[in-house]
Amino acid sequence: MNRKNLWLLMVAVGTLASAAKGDEQIPDSLPARVDELFAEWDKTNSPGFGLAVSRNGTLLYEHGYGMANLELGVPITSASVFPVASISKQFTALSILLLVERGKLSLDDEVKRFIPEWAYTEQPITIRHLLNHTSGLRDAFTLIGIAAPREDGVSVNDAIAAALARQRGLNFAPGAEFQYNNGAYNLLGTIVKRVSGQSLRDFAEANVFKPLGMAQTHFHDDPAMLVPHRVTGYSRGKNGFKLARPEGGIVGNAGLYATARDLLRWEQNFADARVGSRTLLAEMQKPLVATGWGDESFYVFGLVIGQYGGLRMIGHGGGDQGISTYVARFPDQGLAVAVLGNVDNVNPMPLIRGVADLYLANSFPVSSTTNASATVTKVSLSAEELASKAGLYRDPATELVGRFFIRDEKLMASTDSGEENSFELVPLDTNRFTIPGTAVVVEFVPASNGRPQEVRVTGDGPKPKVSQRLAPFTPTSAYLRAFAGEYTSSDIETTYKVATRDSDLVVQLPGRSSVTLRPIFQDAFAGSGLDTIKFSRDARGVVTAFTIYTSGVRGLRFERVKR
Repeated sequence: MNRKNLWLLMVAVGTLASAAKGDEQIPDSLPARVDELFAEWDKTNSPGFGLAVSRNGTLLYEHGYGMANLELGVPITSASVFPVASISKQFTALSILLLVERGKLSLDDEVKRFIPEWAYTEQPITIRHLLNHTSGLRDAFTLIGIAAPREDGVSVNDAIAAALARQRGLNFAPGAEFQYNNGAYNLLGTIVKRVSGQSLRDFAEANVFKPLGMAQTHFHDDPAMLVPHRVTGYSRGKNGFKLARPEGGIVGNAGLYATARDLLRWEQNFADARVGSRTLLAEMQKPLVATGWGDESFYVFGLVIGQYGGLRMIGHGGGDQGISTYVARFPDQGLAVAVLGNVDNVNPMPLIRGVADLYLANSFPVSSTTNASATVTKVSLSAEELASKAGLYRDPATELVGRFFIRDEKLMASTDSGEENSFELVPLDTNRFTIPGTAVVVEFVPASNGRPQEVRVTGDGPKPKVSQRLAPFTPTSAYLRAFAGEYTSSDIETTYKVATRDSDLVVQLPGRSSVTLRPIFQDAFAGSGLDTIKFSRDARGVVTAFTIYTSGVRGLRFERVKR
Protein backbone atom coordinates (compact mmCIF):
# COMPACT_ATOMS: atom_id res chain seq x y z
CA MET A 1 0.00 0.00 0.00
CA ASN A 2 1.41 3.37 -0.91
CA ARG A 3 1.57 6.32 1.44
CA LYS A 4 -1.49 8.06 0.03
CA ASN A 5 -3.61 4.93 0.53
CA LEU A 6 -2.09 4.60 4.04
CA TRP A 7 -3.21 7.96 5.36
CA LEU A 8 -6.59 7.72 3.62
CA LEU A 9 -7.22 4.43 5.46
CA MET A 10 -5.84 5.53 8.84
CA VAL A 11 -8.47 5.83 11.56
CA ALA A 12 -8.01 7.30 14.99
CA VAL A 13 -7.13 4.73 17.64
CA GLY A 14 -8.77 5.36 21.00
CA THR A 15 -9.57 3.50 24.20
CA LEU A 16 -12.21 0.83 23.70
CA ALA A 17 -15.19 1.78 25.82
CA SER A 18 -18.97 1.93 25.59
CA ALA A 19 -20.52 5.33 24.97
CA ALA A 20 -23.94 6.76 25.54
CA LYS A 21 -25.86 8.13 22.57
CA GLY A 22 -25.31 11.83 22.07
CA ASP A 23 -28.65 13.65 22.43
CA GLU A 24 -27.17 16.79 23.91
CA GLN A 25 -28.33 20.22 22.79
CA ILE A 26 -26.15 21.79 20.13
CA PRO A 27 -25.07 25.32 21.11
CA ASP A 28 -25.71 28.16 18.68
CA SER A 29 -21.99 28.92 18.56
CA LEU A 30 -21.13 25.50 17.14
CA PRO A 31 -21.28 26.40 13.41
CA ALA A 32 -18.82 29.24 13.95
CA ARG A 33 -16.45 26.88 15.74
CA VAL A 34 -16.77 24.40 12.87
CA ASP A 35 -15.96 27.19 10.41
CA GLU A 36 -12.75 27.86 12.32
CA LEU A 37 -11.57 24.34 11.49
CA PHE A 38 -11.80 25.16 7.78
CA ALA A 39 -10.50 28.76 7.99
CA GLU A 40 -7.33 27.85 6.08
CA TRP A 41 -9.45 26.98 3.05
CA ASP A 42 -12.17 29.63 3.31
CA LYS A 43 -10.60 31.94 0.71
CA THR A 44 -11.37 33.26 -2.74
CA ASN A 45 -7.94 32.32 -4.11
CA SER A 46 -7.89 28.70 -2.99
CA PRO A 47 -9.74 25.43 -3.60
CA GLY A 48 -11.32 24.03 -0.49
CA PHE A 49 -13.92 21.71 1.01
CA GLY A 50 -17.60 20.99 1.15
CA LEU A 51 -18.94 19.91 4.55
CA ALA A 52 -22.17 18.30 5.71
CA VAL A 53 -23.07 17.02 9.19
CA SER A 54 -26.17 15.06 10.21
CA ARG A 55 -27.54 13.27 13.25
CA ASN A 56 -30.01 10.42 12.88
CA GLY A 57 -30.71 11.55 9.33
CA THR A 58 -31.38 15.21 10.19
CA LEU A 59 -29.04 17.72 8.57
CA LEU A 60 -27.32 19.77 11.29
CA TYR A 61 -24.94 21.90 9.23
CA GLU A 62 -23.52 22.21 5.74
CA HIS A 63 -21.14 24.77 4.30
CA GLY A 64 -18.68 25.36 1.50
CA TYR A 65 -15.17 26.70 2.03
CA GLY A 66 -13.01 27.99 -0.82
CA MET A 67 -13.57 27.88 -4.55
CA ALA A 68 -15.09 25.25 -6.81
CA ASN A 69 -13.34 26.89 -9.77
CA LEU A 70 -10.54 29.40 -9.40
CA GLU A 71 -10.55 30.54 -13.01
CA LEU A 72 -14.25 31.40 -13.06
CA GLY A 73 -14.46 32.57 -9.44
CA VAL A 74 -17.14 30.03 -8.49
CA PRO A 75 -17.35 29.25 -4.76
CA ILE A 76 -18.00 25.85 -3.21
CA THR A 77 -21.61 25.56 -2.03
CA SER A 78 -23.91 22.87 -0.72
CA ALA A 79 -24.77 22.07 -4.37
CA SER A 80 -21.15 21.44 -5.39
CA VAL A 81 -20.54 17.99 -6.88
CA PHE A 82 -17.18 16.38 -6.06
CA PRO A 83 -15.41 13.34 -7.44
CA VAL A 84 -14.94 11.33 -4.25
CA ALA A 85 -12.36 8.76 -5.42
CA SER A 86 -12.23 5.66 -3.19
CA ILE A 87 -15.38 6.49 -1.24
CA SER A 88 -16.86 4.88 -4.36
CA LYS A 89 -15.83 1.42 -3.19
CA GLN A 90 -18.65 0.97 -0.67
CA PHE A 91 -21.24 1.59 -3.40
CA THR A 92 -19.59 -0.99 -5.65
CA ALA A 93 -19.60 -3.40 -2.70
CA LEU A 94 -23.30 -2.77 -2.04
CA SER A 95 -24.11 -3.37 -5.72
CA ILE A 96 -22.42 -6.78 -5.48
CA LEU A 97 -24.24 -7.58 -2.22
CA LEU A 98 -27.59 -6.66 -3.75
CA LEU A 99 -26.90 -9.16 -6.53
CA VAL A 100 -26.08 -11.73 -3.84
CA GLU A 101 -29.41 -11.03 -2.13
CA ARG A 102 -31.17 -11.61 -5.45
CA GLY A 103 -29.43 -14.93 -5.99
CA LYS A 104 -27.45 -13.74 -9.01
CA LEU A 105 -24.08 -14.66 -7.52
CA SER A 106 -22.37 -15.78 -4.30
CA LEU A 107 -19.53 -14.16 -2.42
CA ASP A 108 -17.69 -17.47 -2.67
CA ASP A 109 -18.05 -17.69 -6.44
CA GLU A 110 -14.72 -17.77 -8.24
CA VAL A 111 -13.84 -14.73 -10.31
CA LYS A 112 -13.14 -16.89 -13.37
CA ARG A 113 -16.85 -17.78 -13.48
CA PHE A 114 -17.54 -14.22 -14.62
CA ILE A 115 -14.23 -13.57 -16.38
CA PRO A 116 -13.86 -16.69 -18.57
CA GLU A 117 -10.61 -15.37 -20.08
CA TRP A 118 -9.00 -15.60 -16.61
CA ALA A 119 -5.48 -17.09 -16.95
CA TYR A 120 -4.58 -17.79 -13.30
CA THR A 121 -5.92 -21.19 -12.21
CA GLU A 122 -3.59 -22.40 -9.45
CA GLN A 123 -5.74 -21.18 -6.53
CA PRO A 124 -9.35 -19.96 -6.38
CA ILE A 125 -9.88 -16.20 -6.18
CA THR A 126 -13.39 -15.35 -5.02
CA ILE A 127 -15.67 -12.33 -5.04
CA ARG A 128 -15.14 -12.10 -1.28
CA HIS A 129 -11.38 -11.82 -1.79
CA LEU A 130 -11.89 -8.90 -4.18
CA LEU A 131 -14.23 -7.10 -1.79
CA ASN A 132 -11.88 -7.33 1.18
CA HIS A 133 -8.53 -6.67 -0.54
CA THR A 134 -7.24 -10.18 0.11
CA SER A 135 -7.20 -11.49 -3.48
CA GLY A 136 -3.45 -11.24 -4.02
CA LEU A 137 -4.05 -9.69 -7.44
CA ARG A 138 -1.31 -7.51 -8.85
CA ASP A 139 -2.17 -3.82 -9.06
CA ALA A 140 -3.83 -3.23 -12.43
CA PHE A 141 -2.87 0.43 -12.65
CA THR A 142 0.81 -0.40 -12.15
CA LEU A 143 0.58 -3.12 -14.81
CA ILE A 144 -0.94 -0.70 -17.32
CA GLY A 145 1.61 1.95 -16.39
CA ILE A 146 4.61 -0.28 -17.15
CA ALA A 147 3.15 -1.93 -20.27
CA ALA A 148 3.32 -0.57 -23.79
CA PRO A 149 0.66 2.14 -24.32
CA ARG A 150 -2.64 0.85 -25.66
CA GLU A 151 -3.97 1.90 -29.04
CA ASP A 152 -6.79 -0.62 -29.31
CA GLY A 153 -9.74 1.67 -28.58
CA VAL A 154 -10.84 -0.54 -25.66
CA SER A 155 -12.45 1.31 -22.74
CA VAL A 156 -10.26 1.82 -19.71
CA ASN A 157 -12.44 -0.45 -17.54
CA ASP A 158 -12.32 -3.28 -20.09
CA ALA A 159 -8.56 -2.78 -20.39
CA ILE A 160 -8.14 -3.18 -16.62
CA ALA A 161 -10.16 -6.41 -16.66
CA ALA A 162 -8.05 -7.71 -19.55
CA ALA A 163 -4.78 -6.79 -17.82
CA LEU A 164 -5.78 -8.68 -14.67
CA ALA A 165 -7.11 -11.65 -16.62
CA ARG A 166 -3.71 -12.12 -18.33
CA GLN A 167 -1.76 -12.47 -15.09
CA ARG A 168 -0.27 -15.88 -14.37
CA GLY A 169 1.09 -14.89 -10.99
CA LEU A 170 -0.13 -13.20 -7.81
CA ASN A 171 1.43 -11.04 -5.12
CA PHE A 172 0.43 -13.62 -2.50
CA ALA A 173 -1.92 -16.56 -2.02
CA PRO A 174 -5.60 -15.51 -1.94
CA GLY A 175 -6.64 -14.78 1.66
CA ALA A 176 -3.07 -14.80 2.99
CA GLU A 177 -2.62 -11.02 3.28
CA PHE A 178 -4.44 -7.72 3.14
CA GLN A 179 -3.24 -5.42 0.35
CA TYR A 180 -5.33 -2.46 -0.77
CA ASN A 181 -6.17 -3.10 -4.41
CA ASN A 182 -7.93 -0.61 -6.67
CA GLY A 183 -7.95 -2.99 -9.62
CA ALA A 184 -9.94 -5.56 -7.63
CA TYR A 185 -12.75 -3.05 -7.09
CA ASN A 186 -12.65 -1.97 -10.71
CA LEU A 187 -13.04 -5.66 -11.62
CA LEU A 188 -16.06 -5.86 -9.30
CA GLY A 189 -17.65 -3.08 -11.37
CA THR A 190 -17.12 -5.22 -14.48
CA ILE A 191 -18.69 -8.20 -12.72
CA VAL A 192 -21.77 -6.11 -11.81
CA LYS A 193 -22.11 -5.26 -15.51
CA ARG A 194 -21.72 -8.86 -16.69
CA VAL A 195 -24.11 -10.31 -14.11
CA SER A 196 -26.84 -7.66 -14.13
CA GLY A 197 -26.68 -6.69 -17.79
CA GLN A 198 -26.44 -3.04 -16.72
CA SER A 199 -23.42 -0.79 -16.38
CA LEU A 200 -22.36 -0.09 -12.81
CA ARG A 201 -23.61 3.46 -13.32
CA ASP A 202 -27.10 2.33 -14.38
CA PHE A 203 -27.35 -0.43 -11.78
CA ALA A 204 -26.37 1.88 -8.90
CA GLU A 205 -28.68 4.64 -10.16
CA ALA A 206 -31.71 2.34 -10.24
CA ASN A 207 -30.99 0.34 -7.12
CA VAL A 208 -29.16 2.71 -4.78
CA PHE A 209 -29.09 6.39 -5.67
CA LYS A 210 -32.68 6.87 -6.84
CA PRO A 211 -34.30 4.98 -3.91
CA LEU A 212 -32.21 7.01 -1.43
CA GLY A 213 -32.92 10.36 -3.10
CA MET A 214 -29.26 10.88 -4.02
CA ALA A 215 -30.16 13.02 -7.02
CA GLN A 216 -26.70 14.57 -7.47
CA THR A 217 -24.79 11.27 -7.32
CA HIS A 218 -23.65 9.01 -10.17
CA PHE A 219 -20.81 6.80 -11.37
CA HIS A 220 -19.00 8.92 -13.94
CA ASP A 221 -18.22 6.34 -16.64
CA ASP A 222 -18.35 8.89 -19.48
CA PRO A 223 -15.52 11.48 -19.22
CA ALA A 224 -17.32 13.76 -21.69
CA MET A 225 -20.53 13.90 -19.63
CA LEU A 226 -21.54 17.36 -18.39
CA VAL A 227 -22.08 17.57 -14.62
CA PRO A 228 -23.85 20.66 -13.25
CA HIS A 229 -22.04 22.24 -10.28
CA ARG A 230 -19.00 19.99 -10.73
CA VAL A 231 -15.90 21.27 -8.91
CA THR A 232 -12.50 21.52 -10.58
CA GLY A 233 -9.63 19.66 -8.94
CA TYR A 234 -6.30 21.28 -8.11
CA SER A 235 -2.78 20.36 -7.05
CA ARG A 236 -0.66 22.69 -4.96
CA GLY A 237 2.86 23.32 -6.23
CA LYS A 238 5.71 25.66 -5.42
CA ASN A 239 4.17 28.44 -7.51
CA GLY A 240 0.56 28.04 -6.43
CA PHE A 241 -2.34 25.87 -7.54
CA LYS A 242 -2.48 24.01 -10.83
CA LEU A 243 -5.24 22.10 -12.56
CA ALA A 244 -5.31 18.38 -11.74
CA ARG A 245 -6.45 16.01 -14.44
CA PRO A 246 -7.31 12.53 -13.13
CA GLU A 247 -8.03 9.94 -15.80
CA GLY A 248 -11.76 9.86 -16.52
CA GLY A 249 -14.17 7.00 -17.01
CA ILE A 250 -12.75 4.63 -14.39
CA VAL A 251 -15.49 3.23 -12.14
CA GLY A 252 -15.76 0.64 -9.38
CA ASN A 253 -12.68 1.54 -7.38
CA ALA A 254 -13.41 5.25 -7.98
CA GLY A 255 -15.54 7.34 -10.34
CA LEU A 256 -18.34 8.35 -7.98
CA TYR A 257 -19.50 11.98 -8.10
CA ALA A 258 -21.61 13.28 -5.22
CA THR A 259 -22.49 16.17 -2.95
CA ALA A 260 -21.68 16.06 0.74
CA ARG A 261 -25.39 16.02 1.60
CA ASP A 262 -26.08 13.07 -0.72
CA LEU A 263 -23.40 11.04 1.07
CA LEU A 264 -25.17 11.64 4.38
CA ARG A 265 -28.37 10.22 2.87
CA TRP A 266 -26.34 7.11 2.15
CA GLU A 267 -24.92 7.00 5.67
CA GLN A 268 -28.42 7.10 7.15
CA ASN A 269 -29.34 4.03 5.11
CA PHE A 270 -27.30 1.90 7.52
CA ALA A 271 -29.86 2.79 10.20
CA ASP A 272 -33.00 2.94 8.03
CA ALA A 273 -32.22 0.01 5.67
CA ARG A 274 -34.17 1.46 2.75
CA VAL A 275 -31.75 -0.14 0.28
CA GLY A 276 -30.59 -3.63 1.21
CA SER A 277 -31.84 -5.71 4.12
CA ARG A 278 -30.73 -5.10 7.69
CA THR A 279 -28.90 -8.44 7.55
CA LEU A 280 -26.98 -7.33 4.45
CA LEU A 281 -26.08 -3.94 5.93
CA ALA A 282 -24.99 -5.53 9.21
CA GLU A 283 -22.76 -7.96 7.31
CA MET A 284 -21.28 -5.03 5.41
CA GLN A 285 -20.07 -3.54 8.71
CA LYS A 286 -18.81 -6.72 10.34
CA PRO A 287 -15.01 -7.09 10.46
CA LEU A 288 -13.69 -10.32 9.02
CA VAL A 289 -10.74 -12.45 9.95
CA ALA A 290 -8.29 -12.75 7.07
CA THR A 291 -5.75 -15.57 6.95
CA GLY A 292 -2.38 -14.19 7.99
CA TRP A 293 -3.88 -10.93 9.24
CA GLY A 294 -3.68 -12.01 12.85
CA ASP A 295 -6.83 -10.25 14.05
CA GLU A 296 -10.09 -8.84 12.79
CA SER A 297 -9.47 -6.88 9.63
CA PHE A 298 -10.12 -3.16 9.87
CA TYR A 299 -11.48 -3.22 6.31
CA VAL A 300 -14.59 -4.94 4.99
CA PHE A 301 -16.85 -4.37 1.96
CA GLY A 302 -15.50 -0.91 1.15
CA LEU A 303 -15.58 0.38 4.72
CA VAL A 304 -12.89 1.08 7.31
CA ILE A 305 -13.95 -0.17 10.75
CA GLY A 306 -12.28 1.69 13.58
CA GLN A 307 -12.55 4.00 16.58
CA TYR A 308 -12.00 7.57 17.52
CA GLY A 309 -11.78 8.69 21.12
CA GLY A 310 -13.31 5.43 22.33
CA LEU A 311 -16.30 5.70 19.96
CA ARG A 312 -16.97 3.41 17.04
CA MET A 313 -16.26 5.10 13.73
CA ILE A 314 -16.96 3.64 10.26
CA GLY A 315 -15.96 5.39 7.08
CA HIS A 316 -13.68 5.64 4.08
CA GLY A 317 -11.50 8.23 2.37
CA GLY A 318 -10.56 9.00 -1.18
CA GLY A 319 -7.54 10.61 -2.79
CA ASP A 320 -6.47 11.21 -6.37
CA GLN A 321 -5.31 14.08 -8.52
CA GLY A 322 -7.33 17.06 -7.27
CA ILE A 323 -9.27 14.99 -4.72
CA SER A 324 -9.11 14.64 -0.90
CA THR A 325 -12.26 13.25 0.71
CA TYR A 326 -13.57 11.36 3.71
CA VAL A 327 -17.01 10.35 4.96
CA ALA A 328 -17.44 8.92 8.47
CA ARG A 329 -20.24 7.72 10.70
CA PHE A 330 -20.40 7.29 14.46
CA PRO A 331 -23.18 4.66 14.56
CA ASP A 332 -23.79 4.66 18.31
CA GLN A 333 -24.30 8.44 18.34
CA GLY A 334 -26.08 8.67 14.98
CA LEU A 335 -23.60 11.30 13.75
CA ALA A 336 -22.34 11.37 10.14
CA VAL A 337 -19.79 13.77 8.64
CA ALA A 338 -18.79 14.24 5.00
CA VAL A 339 -15.74 16.33 4.09
CA LEU A 340 -15.06 16.64 0.34
CA GLY A 341 -12.06 18.55 -1.03
CA ASN A 342 -11.02 19.63 -4.53
CA VAL A 343 -7.30 19.73 -3.74
CA ASP A 344 -4.98 16.73 -3.46
CA ASN A 345 -2.39 15.64 -0.91
CA VAL A 346 -4.39 17.05 2.00
CA ASN A 347 -5.41 14.66 4.77
CA PRO A 348 -9.11 15.30 5.55
CA MET A 349 -9.03 13.11 8.67
CA PRO A 350 -8.08 15.94 11.10
CA LEU A 351 -11.10 17.87 9.80
CA ILE A 352 -13.37 14.85 10.36
CA ARG A 353 -12.01 14.44 13.88
CA GLY A 354 -12.30 18.14 14.62
CA VAL A 355 -15.97 18.19 13.63
CA ALA A 356 -16.60 15.06 15.70
CA ASP A 357 -14.91 16.67 18.71
CA LEU A 358 -17.38 19.54 18.55
CA TYR A 359 -20.60 17.60 17.95
CA LEU A 360 -19.77 14.69 20.24
CA ALA A 361 -18.11 16.66 23.03
CA ASN A 362 -20.33 15.06 25.69
CA SER A 363 -20.25 11.55 24.23
CA PHE A 364 -16.59 10.63 24.53
CA PRO A 365 -15.79 8.30 27.45
CA VAL A 366 -14.26 10.15 30.38
CA SER A 367 -11.24 7.83 30.23
CA SER A 368 -10.62 8.68 26.60
CA THR A 369 -9.07 11.76 25.08
CA THR A 370 -9.57 13.00 21.56
CA ASN A 371 -6.59 13.87 19.47
CA ALA A 372 -7.72 16.05 16.58
CA SER A 373 -5.25 18.70 17.63
CA ALA A 374 -2.70 16.45 19.28
CA THR A 375 0.90 17.04 18.35
CA VAL A 376 3.94 14.85 18.61
CA THR A 377 6.48 15.99 21.18
CA LYS A 378 9.64 16.48 19.15
CA VAL A 379 12.97 15.21 20.40
CA SER A 380 16.07 17.08 19.31
CA LEU A 381 18.75 14.87 17.72
CA SER A 382 22.19 15.90 16.56
CA ALA A 383 23.17 15.96 12.90
CA GLU A 384 25.37 12.92 13.53
CA GLU A 385 22.54 10.96 15.13
CA LEU A 386 20.27 11.67 12.18
CA ALA A 387 22.97 10.92 9.61
CA SER A 388 23.60 7.51 11.19
CA LYS A 389 20.16 6.40 9.95
CA ALA A 390 20.61 7.52 6.33
CA GLY A 391 20.97 4.96 3.57
CA LEU A 392 19.16 2.38 1.46
CA TYR A 393 17.18 -0.38 3.22
CA ARG A 394 15.82 -3.54 1.60
CA ASP A 395 12.82 -5.62 2.70
CA PRO A 396 13.90 -9.20 1.87
CA ALA A 397 10.27 -10.40 1.93
CA THR A 398 9.20 -8.10 -0.91
CA GLU A 399 12.55 -7.00 -2.44
CA LEU A 400 11.39 -3.39 -2.09
CA VAL A 401 13.96 -0.74 -1.24
CA GLY A 402 13.41 2.53 0.63
CA ARG A 403 15.73 5.42 1.35
CA PHE A 404 16.31 7.48 4.49
CA PHE A 405 18.12 10.77 3.99
CA ILE A 406 18.64 14.21 5.52
CA ARG A 407 16.92 17.32 4.17
CA ASP A 408 16.88 20.67 5.95
CA GLU A 409 18.25 19.00 9.10
CA LYS A 410 15.32 16.56 9.15
CA LEU A 411 15.25 12.79 8.64
CA MET A 412 13.21 12.03 5.54
CA ALA A 413 11.88 8.68 4.33
CA SER A 414 11.19 7.71 0.75
CA THR A 415 9.03 4.84 -0.45
CA ASP A 416 11.58 4.02 -3.15
CA SER A 417 15.31 4.37 -3.75
CA GLY A 418 15.06 8.03 -4.77
CA GLU A 419 14.18 11.15 -2.82
CA GLU A 420 11.10 12.35 -4.70
CA ASN A 421 8.29 10.51 -2.89
CA SER A 422 9.42 11.44 0.59
CA PHE A 423 7.96 12.51 3.92
CA GLU A 424 9.34 13.65 7.25
CA LEU A 425 9.99 11.38 10.21
CA VAL A 426 9.65 13.01 13.64
CA PRO A 427 11.93 11.58 16.36
CA LEU A 428 10.35 10.08 19.47
CA ASP A 429 13.75 9.20 20.94
CA THR A 430 17.22 8.39 19.63
CA ASN A 431 16.15 5.44 17.47
CA ARG A 432 12.36 5.73 17.18
CA PHE A 433 10.47 8.00 14.80
CA THR A 434 6.88 8.48 13.69
CA ILE A 435 4.98 9.77 10.67
CA PRO A 436 2.95 12.72 12.01
CA GLY A 437 -0.79 12.08 12.09
CA THR A 438 -0.46 8.29 11.93
CA ALA A 439 0.14 5.38 14.30
CA VAL A 440 3.25 4.35 12.35
CA VAL A 441 6.48 3.99 14.33
CA VAL A 442 9.84 3.55 12.57
CA GLU A 443 12.54 2.03 14.79
CA PHE A 444 16.21 1.78 13.80
CA VAL A 445 17.91 -1.28 15.27
CA PRO A 446 21.72 -0.99 15.44
CA ALA A 447 23.88 -3.60 13.69
CA SER A 448 25.00 -6.53 15.87
CA ASN A 449 26.39 -10.06 15.63
CA GLY A 450 27.28 -9.66 11.99
CA ARG A 451 23.79 -8.50 11.05
CA PRO A 452 23.34 -5.18 9.23
CA GLN A 453 21.45 -2.30 10.72
CA GLU A 454 17.69 -2.85 10.48
CA VAL A 455 14.60 -0.69 10.48
CA ARG A 456 11.31 -1.99 11.91
CA VAL A 457 8.02 -0.37 10.92
CA THR A 458 4.96 -0.97 13.10
CA GLY A 459 1.44 0.46 12.97
CA ASP A 460 1.03 -0.25 9.24
CA GLY A 461 -0.34 -3.78 9.30
CA PRO A 462 -0.58 -6.72 11.66
CA LYS A 463 3.12 -7.51 11.72
CA PRO A 464 6.28 -5.41 11.88
CA LYS A 465 7.95 -4.79 8.53
CA VAL A 466 11.68 -5.30 8.74
CA SER A 467 14.23 -3.97 6.25
CA GLN A 468 18.01 -4.29 6.28
CA ARG A 469 20.53 -1.63 5.44
CA LEU A 470 22.35 -2.14 2.15
CA ALA A 471 26.07 -1.64 1.71
CA PRO A 472 26.99 0.78 -1.10
CA PHE A 473 27.28 -1.02 -4.44
CA THR A 474 29.11 0.50 -7.44
CA PRO A 475 29.33 -1.84 -10.47
CA THR A 476 31.84 -1.42 -13.28
CA SER A 477 30.90 -0.67 -16.90
CA ALA A 478 31.90 -4.22 -17.87
CA TYR A 479 29.58 -5.59 -15.19
CA LEU A 480 26.68 -3.52 -16.55
CA ARG A 481 27.17 -4.65 -20.15
CA ALA A 482 26.25 -8.22 -19.17
CA PHE A 483 22.63 -7.14 -18.69
CA ALA A 484 22.16 -5.51 -22.09
CA GLY A 485 19.50 -7.16 -24.27
CA GLU A 486 15.77 -7.52 -24.85
CA TYR A 487 13.41 -9.01 -22.29
CA THR A 488 9.74 -9.88 -22.74
CA SER A 489 6.74 -10.56 -20.47
CA SER A 490 3.59 -12.31 -21.67
CA ASP A 491 1.72 -11.07 -18.60
CA ILE A 492 1.81 -7.49 -19.89
CA GLU A 493 2.50 -8.34 -23.56
CA THR A 494 5.50 -5.99 -23.61
CA THR A 495 9.18 -6.21 -24.49
CA TYR A 496 11.78 -4.00 -22.76
CA LYS A 497 15.25 -3.19 -24.06
CA VAL A 498 18.06 -2.91 -21.51
CA ALA A 499 21.12 -0.98 -22.64
CA THR A 500 24.17 0.78 -21.27
CA ARG A 501 24.41 4.53 -21.64
CA ASP A 502 27.63 6.17 -20.53
CA SER A 503 28.18 4.58 -17.12
CA ASP A 504 24.49 3.81 -16.48
CA LEU A 505 22.11 0.97 -17.18
CA VAL A 506 18.92 2.11 -18.92
CA VAL A 507 15.56 0.41 -19.58
CA GLN A 508 13.81 1.50 -22.75
CA LEU A 509 10.04 1.05 -22.43
CA PRO A 510 8.09 1.04 -25.72
CA GLY A 511 6.15 4.28 -26.14
CA ARG A 512 7.38 5.66 -22.82
CA SER A 513 10.37 7.54 -21.47
CA SER A 514 13.53 5.56 -20.73
CA VAL A 515 14.28 4.74 -17.10
CA THR A 516 17.79 4.98 -15.66
CA LEU A 517 18.54 2.17 -13.24
CA ARG A 518 20.41 2.78 -9.99
CA PRO A 519 22.45 -0.16 -8.61
CA ILE A 520 21.24 -1.21 -5.16
CA PHE A 521 22.82 -4.63 -4.58
CA GLN A 522 24.35 -7.51 -6.54
CA ASP A 523 22.36 -8.03 -9.81
CA ALA A 524 19.60 -5.69 -8.59
CA PHE A 525 18.70 -2.16 -9.63
CA ALA A 526 16.02 0.42 -8.94
CA GLY A 527 14.26 2.74 -11.35
CA SER A 528 11.41 5.23 -11.34
CA GLY A 529 8.06 3.43 -11.67
CA LEU A 530 9.75 0.03 -11.69
CA ASP A 531 11.02 0.03 -8.09
CA THR A 532 13.27 -3.08 -7.93
CA ILE A 533 14.55 -5.01 -10.97
CA LYS A 534 16.39 -8.19 -10.00
CA PHE A 535 18.28 -10.10 -12.70
CA SER A 536 18.63 -13.89 -12.80
CA ARG A 537 21.57 -15.96 -14.11
CA ASP A 538 21.91 -19.55 -15.22
CA ALA A 539 24.49 -22.03 -13.90
CA ARG A 540 27.14 -20.52 -16.20
CA GLY A 541 26.51 -17.03 -14.85
CA VAL A 542 24.76 -15.82 -18.01
CA VAL A 543 21.92 -13.33 -17.43
CA THR A 544 18.64 -14.99 -18.50
CA ALA A 545 15.79 -12.89 -17.09
CA PHE A 546 14.78 -10.15 -14.72
CA THR A 547 11.91 -9.80 -12.27
CA ILE A 548 10.12 -6.60 -11.28
CA TYR A 549 9.03 -5.95 -7.69
CA THR A 550 6.90 -2.91 -6.88
CA SER A 551 4.56 -2.15 -3.98
CA GLY A 552 1.63 -3.37 -6.09
CA VAL A 553 3.24 -5.88 -8.45
CA ARG A 554 5.44 -8.65 -7.10
CA GLY A 555 7.38 -11.16 -9.14
CA LEU A 556 6.58 -9.96 -12.68
CA ARG A 557 9.12 -11.90 -14.76
CA PHE A 558 10.67 -10.89 -18.08
CA GLU A 559 12.55 -13.56 -20.06
CA ARG A 560 15.60 -12.59 -22.09
CA VAL A 561 15.01 -12.84 -25.82
CA LYS A 562 17.52 -15.21 -27.39
CA ARG A 563 19.25 -14.06 -30.58
